[in-house]
Amino acid sequence: MANKRRPKKVVVPYRKYVGGQGFVNNRQPSIEAESGENKATKGSRANGDVFHTPQGTYYYDVDTESVIQIKPPTPVPVALQVDPEDAQAMVLPWEVLALVLKQCERIEPQFLAVCWHWYSICVPLLYRIPKLSSGNFSQFVDAVVNNRKKRLGENVVELDLSMIIQSGKNSYVSKLLRRCSPKLQSFIAPQTSFGYAPLISLKSCRQLRYLDLGLVSETVQLGELFSAIKEFRSLTHLSFPRSSVDCEGFRDFDWPPNLQYLKLSGGITNEFVRESTFPRTIKKLEFAFCPQIDEHSVYTVLVKIGDRLTHLNFHYPMPTLQGSSLDAVFRYCLNLRVLQLPVDYCSKWAFSEYMLTPLPSPRPLCTLMLDCSGNLGQAFKVHPDDITIALAEDRLPHLRTLRVSSKLGWDLEGRDVNDLISFLNDQHADFRISYF
Repeated sequence: MANKRRPKKVVVPYRKYVGGQGFVNNRQPSIEAESGENKATKGSRANGDVFHTPQGTYYYDVDTESVIQIKPPTPVPVALQVDPEDAQAMVLPWEVLALVLKQCERIEPQFLAVCWHWYSICVPLLYRIPKLSSGNFSQFVDAVVNNRKKRLGENVVELDLSMIIQSGKNSYVSKLLRRCSPKLQSFIAPQTSFGYAPLISLKSCRQLRYLDLGLVSETVQLGELFSAIKEFRSLTHLSFPRSSVDCEGFRDFDWPPNLQYLKLSGGITNEFVRESTFPRTIKKLEFAFCPQIDEHSVYTVLVKIGDRLTHLNFHYPMPTLQGSSLDAVFRYCLNLRVLQLPVDYCSKWAFSEYMLTPLPSPRPLCTLMLDCSGNLGQAFKVHPDDITIALAEDRLPHLRTLRVSSKLGWDLEGRDVNDLISFLNDQHADFRISYF
């Protein structure tokens, strides 16, 4: 005896896929159940008769003697109803889209989720110049070093680790240099964690153009540094570490042939400066934190490449220099455009007619910066009238910017400074006070 209380089974409409036809309804609605007719009357139905069932709407086709489902059209939102011709005009080539994304000031991470083409375009832009700090350095190392399949490090062009102080390790920096070596062109070393292992990995960065080791506080052997960069043919900017202690091997060192900027600092000795053959391509030269270089070594360098220099900077302290050691800089460097002089190592005679001698063409100096340590007795070495007389006698005809340290103690409301500012205004120059 059947259980009448048992609920009736509901048969779900089933569709199967048939090759060449697509999805076909396997459980066609029963025409007899709907109309009460038998199979004999099936052929008497007219072509196109429509039947409504709970599962959908169907019509009868005489040619195939089958019931076919009528699918309602999918409504299209008004905002998406676009003319086909306009739709074709809106499609841009991926090369044009890549150029547009390169002009964006910032590439957001959500750009990677648009599609595969956007991902392939935005990943190199996102990792080209990463902005690193102590907060995101570990995530960057994990993405570049530990994920070897994606090779994200090959997209890095500029790597700035100047903000990394305590979170960096020698192993991390070494691995980052190896992963980023294919396209790396600029590298600024961290303040710590740059020892022997990073120097070895630095050899693989053959495309490097900018190398700044000026912030490194750990001891660096200059011989190992020379060995690491001797094959860098594209290097144009080089800053020596301020904590270097040994210059062995400099006699066999070949300077990069295209070097344009050089910053000497740290344990550079007089023998190194005098016996090194500096490339004639150097146009910008800096001396900073060089406790062993004396006056004779400075002028030895200027004799070799002084006529090629356009920028020359001296930074305090340089304890082996005397109070007037840099007075003759203008006699060795005739093509300077930017000059930075600490008043601790020069005097008023640096701007006299004996040092600023007449040249076949007007002297091209545009920017003059006078710094001072603030020690006793330094405020009276250079007076505003010394610069004013040089301007009045046309020794500095192209001077456009004069920056003076506030530690010189010049009276900004005094008559001497006002006369200097008046002469500067006559030749459209600016007068600035530096408080650093």
